[in-house]
Amino acid sequence: MNKFIYAAIFVCLFCINATAADKSEDTTWSPPPTKILNIDTWQKGLRGEGLANLQHIMPNLMAVNAQDIFPLNFQATNYELYEIPSVAKVLAHPAVSAVVVITHDGNVLLEHYKNGHSRSSTFSDQSSTKSIGYILLNQVLKEGKISLNESIEKFIPNIGSGFRGRTVGDVASMAVNHNVAELAAYLNDPQALEMFNRDERVIGLQRNDERETISLFVQDIDIAPNSKSNKWKGEIANYATINTTVLGMALANAAGTRLEDMVRSLLHRIGGQNTIYMGTDFDGTPVIGASLLSSTVDFARYGRLLIEDKAQAIEDIKQAETQGQPVPAELTSIKSYYYKSMISNQYGLGHSGWGGQLIWADPVSGIIVAINSQLTSMLPAPYDHFNKLYKATLDIVKHYR
Repeated sequence: MNKFIYAAIFVCLFCINATAADKSEDTTWSPPPTKILNIDTWQKGLRGEGLANLQHIMPNLMAVNAQDIFPLNFQATNYELYEIPSVAKVLAHPAVSAVVVITHDGNVLLEHYKNGHSRSSTFSDQSSTKSIGYILLNQVLKEGKISLNESIEKFIPNIGSGFRGRTVGDVASMAVNHNVAELAAYLNDPQALEMFNRDERVIGLQRNDERETISLFVQDIDIAPNSKSNKWKGEIANYATINTTVLGMALANAAGTRLEDMVRSLLHRIGGQNTIYMGTDFDGTPVIGASLLSSTVDFARYGRLLIEDKAQAIEDIKQAETQGQPVPAELTSIKSYYYKSMISNQYGLGHSGWGGQLIWADPVSGIIVAINSQLTSMLPAPYDHFNKLYKATLDIVKHYR
């Protein structure tokens, strides 16, 4: 199947639909038992609720209350944005719970909440978190402590054969052919499913009774089955959350510091008005590929960091067209590229996430769009939903350009 499932694709589990006869006709009727939302149940019929409550579910979290809050002007609403058809469609979508559009200097142009949520509601940003890899990678590149063409094992010597020989740039661009195959796992390939479930346990999205850590897991990652090489030769990006996890480990080792310290500093720089969370493994290593949890207004604040260096962002968008991996337009509305742990096209850069999340920033107009959804459909990352999110986002950017 030549499809790119962009968000980290979790194993899709059937929701349990309980039906009952009318109480007046059946005296034995009683309400179905209420499920308690926890690490065991949230992906079994409570996915939508879980996406807005993972801070109460994930076993290991770091939390940051920003010392300095980045001020926002909430009186700058541009009502014309509500009249853009693609935007109106997204705002009306029952699974879209929050949309915030701001400028890089803090004007809030659109702020929309529903499904009982508000400015203080916390959502899981899912794979949109991977864009943290872009911010940290550029930081370490500027310090001269790493380069895109260095082998990943230089910074993680005991990493498994699934990564050995691949470069930092390969890992950051989703161009590695290893056996943590998310699409194959979603399609119920037994071997892929085993590794994918193991990955989910390590990063805190499934029960991890063995307390396995990221540093142990990456040692066992092998070349993809029936392949002679871990060099990726596919037509589109070979998406996998483990790539961003490995990138974070390499960046911390290259910088000679703990990844926890790098991430904590970044979370403070967001300047959030609400508590921002980051999931970790049992060693305290932040999972920068899938575990940012924030309010949508703070998610938008975070988006400022993607275009903080305007010239660098513009250059990276340009480089992505030749150095990155293609991402099909079925997902992103127009053809885009995966490069340096982010998606980009002519209208900016950002990242979408499983469950219907999206962060997007345009270095030209300075527009930032943050969207949090709570998809509960059988397919947790359907193409048509992401296409709608991207189209609305790009139309907003076009409006300001």
